[in-house]
Amino acid sequence: MRRMLAILSALFLTSAVMTAQDVEAIAERLDLQRYEFPQEKIHVMTDRGTYLAGDTVRLRAWVVDAATHCPVGASKFVYVELLSPTDSLCGRVKIPQGDDGVFEGYLTIPDDLAEGRYQLTAYTLFMQSAGVDYFYRQPIEIAALMSLQRRITAQCVRFDSEVEVRLSYTDLSGEPCPFENLYYMCRYGYMKTQGGGNGEARFTLKGKEAQAPVVLVEIDGYTKYIPLPPSREVHADFYPEGGYLVPGVENAVAFKLHDPGGLAVKATGELTDDRGEVIAPLRVEHDGMGVVRFTPRADGHYCARWRDNFDEFMTFDLPQVRPDATVAQVRHHAGGLVTIRPAGAHAAGSVLMVQQRGRLVAASQDTITLNDNELDPGVVQALLLDASGRCLSERLFFAGRESVTAATVETSRSDCGDREAVGVNVDLGELSKLASGQDCAVVVVDDKAAKVSETDIWSNLLLQSDLRGSIHEPGYYFEQGDSVDALERGRHLDLLMLTQGWRRYDIPRVLRGLVASPQYPIEVSQVVAGRVLSEWRKKPVANAEVSLIIPKLEFANVATSDSLGRFSIPVPLVADDVDCVVIAMNDKGKKQTNLELAREQYPETYYMLDSETTDGQTADVQDEQSWRLVKENDWRHIMLNELVVAAVRRLHKPRVETNQYLTADDIARLGITSVDGALQAIGVSDYSKVTITIDGEELKDIYFTDSESFREALTLISADKKNDRLKRINFSLFNTWTDYDLSDVTIADGFVSMTNVDYIDIIRSRGGRVKVNFSRKPGSSAEWKEPSRYVKIAHPMGAQEPVEFYSPRYDQGDCGIAPGDDLRRVLYWNPSVKAGEDGRVHFDFYSNDVPNTSYTILVEGVTEDGHLIRGTQRMVKR
Repeated sequence: MRRMLAILSALFLTSAVMTAQDVEAIAERLDLQRYEFPQEKIHVMTDRGTYLAGDTVRLRAWVVDAATHCPVGASKFVYVELLSPTDSLCGRVKIPQGDDGVFEGYLTIPDDLAEGRYQLTAYTLFMQSAGVDYFYRQPIEIAALMSLQRRITAQCVRFDSEVEVRLSYTDLSGEPCPFENLYYMCRYGYMKTQGGGNGEARFTLKGKEAQAPVVLVEIDGYTKYIPLPPSREVHADFYPEGGYLVPGVENAVAFKLHDPGGLAVKATGELTDDRGEVIAPLRVEHDGMGVVRFTPRADGHYCARWRDNFDEFMTFDLPQVRPDATVAQVRHHAGGLVTIRPAGAHAAGSVLMVQQRGRLVAASQDTITLNDNELDPGVVQALLLDASGRCLSERLFFAGRESVTAATVETSRSDCGDREAVGVNVDLGELSKLASGQDCAVVVVDDKAAKVSETDIWSNLLLQSDLRGSIHEPGYYFEQGDSVDALERGRHLDLLMLTQGWRRYDIPRVLRGLVASPQYPIEVSQVVAGRVLSEWRKKPVANAEVSLIIPKLEFANVATSDSLGRFSIPVPLVADDVDCVVIAMNDKGKKQTNLELAREQYPETYYMLDSETTDGQTADVQDEQSWRLVKENDWRHIMLNELVVAAVRRLHKPRVETNQYLTADDIARLGITSVDGALQAIGVSDYSKVTITIDGEELKDIYFTDSESFREALTLISADKKNDRLKRINFSLFNTWTDYDLSDVTIADGFVSMTNVDYIDIIRSRGGRVKVNFSRKPGSSAEWKEPSRYVKIAHPMGAQEPVEFYSPRYDQGDCGIAPGDDLRRVLYWNPSVKAGEDGRVHFDFYSNDVPNTSYTILVEGVTEDGHLIRGTQRMVKR
């Protein structure tokens, strides 16, 4: 910590009552909390922020210590997920840490994905202990393949509880296109359909459907998420500095105006008191936020009166004045000085303490003065505690913003022509001495056809990762500009701090000796785990020998169960299609039939609206992508009517009443291996209302109200010797038949193989009932060979192997690319470029054949001692 000890020493000398031992005790408890429960942060850099369905998202992840931002290598795997605006999981990959400590990988976007604004989520399993709110989130725009030939544009108009959606369906020139079918579905409703038309369509959403953030529309196979306008209802939240209004001193009251979805609202107004006097004007300064300063009376009552964009008045009461309250107030002064002082009733024995990322900065019973620029950059928490350690007041502020400086990115030329070499030199400034041997991720994109990611390493690790909830355009607060811009952004950043709270550690509990512990272990290797139970009484079997064999890798390992029958066997990194054969024997050498394999568990992540909803990518970027892909003869631009059908295959089209469906490709991509996994993937949690059919035939008309009724269904299926169809269904789907006791597990719990399933239809009906139909692949064999009941087959989620990005080197020839055909959108991507002995990063790339465009060069990284690296540069392509 920069000069932190010097700051603490100065406070010891100025504190009249608090002793050095008191401060040392506070520091020790915070240190103990960080030792017992170290926390992780993740930052992910992607090769761009705009994609086309079927593209590959290339990424580099950094896992750092939350307190120091130093890279840590305890967790060996990073999980990256792609979520749709309706919370559905569109893809998940498991990225292992490389031998060089680098997490690099990729995520393939399904080519049938609907157009819209998606969310990339990244986490380690250990990060679940802090909560899913602290997972990494990044918005990315994805255009549908049909956008290469057609366009869907929407105009949505809200009328109170209804939204009228008007669609325009045109070709690239803007001419109307005829269509045969239109489907639409909201997150909360059923899929609906209406007939065809010529270029235009409209429908009305009512009730709960109108409150959804998006609606999914499909016109002749072209699917797109349409953002819906927010409700006219406006909410006003007031945040008195320190938590309370206190009389007799100037109070700062921050406010935020937003719609029901949390998006900012602009309005003007005034602050009035109970006497009808106007105290001060109210003005939104940034992202719906503003602040008003005034001195309240002890018996005063205050309210805010607003005029919204619809010229209507709204009135909101401010919190009551609390004469008995004591609050912490923060004031910023010239020269970077910051004072933190108690104000109000001055509770006896109260203590001010300041911490940053779980580390003590200062503690005193009086005013604390700090130099903002001598603190590490990031969120700082000021707490006012009473004599028993109870929190009286909290105030956040941001420190060290001015010390966040960009690395200098220099190119060997100011502009370039076709296929010319461009050298790039990254000067890290003061970090050069620290960065020798370190690595950075670098990318060069063509601005005409792609945009860099909206999320940057500064706003993520210094701001977003320490706060719960969404921050609109966090990168705004770190944009580099002149001194006027810097002052304004600094003021807006303090507004953000006034409306936020610290959540990573419960500091008052820590100071009272109540240290939190992690709930999830650190994932240090890939394992196959489970339990061994006795054959008849289902009791845990201790000291059982569990053997695991991976025939494909010629690997074997043995483990011994503990007193609870649990075992865990480390395995090498495997792919998704690798079989792990597991068998157990008790201490007498007898095979155990009751061998449970643990099911891999993943956190329930969610889509977070991070900004105002947008209607997909900009038209110019989509037009450029379309032109380039057609020019490149990319396979994705081929439409179905250009194909010659040489064989008949049953193609799936969801029925009108179908709410959702999964294809065989979806089943494989999402790693679904059971009925239970399928239900989880589509968001079904209440199994009591589930009906399962296979090829449209219901299984004995049984509703699975609990695990017992499901076991009864399995018994009926297996015992029905007269019904050959059910027998064949049993044999083709239930490939691990057993007398296993299902009383403690959910539906199927891994006992149903999806290998013979062609697609899954999900139909939601009124009353919350869900009908799930499993359709088998055409020609799938009904034959089934009963496996040994002593053997279990595990399929752990495969760890991804990195794939090198290809970038042509035209100094070695034309690389097989004809003149004029190099239309790359991403010109260069390298997730790990090592800094030289001079502490600088050097690399080069070759320009493409696209005229009159520009390139954006982006560099990000983290040094071993936790300093953040970021630099950008733009150059002209002639």
